[in-house]
Amino acid sequence: MTLDEVILELYRLAESKEWDGKRTDEALSSAIEGMEQIWTLRQADMRRNAKVQALKKQPRIWS
Repeated sequence: MTLDEVILELYRLAESKEWDGKRTDEALSSAIEGMEQIWTLRQADMRRNAKVQALKKQPRIWS
């Protein structure tokens, strides 16, 4: 399952509020928590990649 499929499934869960065949607010809160977790991980990944790019040796410019 790809990350995009997971996100779509969490949206479906949030819209239907149905989990294990039962309609519940717990399904909605779980979907929201899952999406927040994915967002947090993506933000951390972007920060980590930005740091790596900043630490790479800059090319010398000869004049």
